Amino acid sequence: MNVFLIAAPSALQQALCHWFEMRGRAFQQVLPAAVPELGQSDLAGSIVVEIATLDAFQRGQELALSGDDRHGLLDQARLAGAPVLFLSDGRVFDGDYAPINHREADKVQPGSIPGARLAAVEHLLERQLEQYLVLRTGPLFSEVGDNFFTGLFADLVRGGEIALNSGLKTCPTHVADLARVVSAVVDQISCGAQNWGSYHYNSSGQTSAYEFTEVMLAFASQQLDLEKRKTSLRSAEAGQRIEPAVPVLRCEKILHDFGIKQLPWRSYLPQPIKVLCEAKQK
Repeated sequence: MNVFLIAAPSALQQALCHWFEMRGRAFQQVLPAAVPELGQSDLAGSIVVEIATLDAFQRGQELALSGDDRHGLLDQARLAGAPVLFLSDGRVFDGDYAPINHREADKVQPGSIPGARLAAVEHLLERQLEQYLVLRTGPLFSEVGDNFFTGLFADLVRGGEIALNSGLKTCPTHVADLARVVSAVVDQISCGAQNWGSYHYNSSGQTSAYEFTEVMLAFASQQLDLEKRKTSLRSAEAGQRIEPAVPVLRCEKILHDFGIKQLPWRSYLPQPIKVLCEAKQK
């Protein structure tokens, strides 16, 4: 089964292309602006993987697809019998009083504009398609581009005291981990799996910005002399948070239906820290 990957250039797009290539999965990248050109014949025998919307919202940007273009895409996918996999995140629950342990069956309660927009797209898929997957995730990080991870690393290298929130919990997820999961889901759908609806995947290990940065500091200190920069961390309610602030998701359903296990975010930290440290030393 071919993949139509709707994505703008990004760290997640690069990670997903890497996984498709590694798995020998045929895929075609389509920029959001080219979506209106896709027809029924283009999508026949394919699965549409739409990551552009999540990518934009995770980076604080505007919607990548217009409403008309999205409706047109879903109409063409339905006519072609092409499943659609849409990436969303846990902000569809950020209006709930409980910030952790949301299941797929929980009522969607967005409290933010990104959460409401993601929820609206999810509802649209549910109304228009029988064969669709919504995969909700956590706050994404990467050593590439601007995100909370590269921002925190810059703060560590700059030195001095860094005030960090220690109360708000979330599950940061490296783009390579999410790409692994998307690739595995596509493989199983290609083999005939009929698991449709909403699923959750974020890396395991609830953490705060303070705890996450403590681990970053430990790894970075092995390669850079941060003592000279007098880098220190301070817990503060008004300190930096992991952004975007995405509620914690429970991920048992994807394990039960697809056999996909959660991996800890800690296991993904050493390599990106090494890359950033080596770039700093050049």
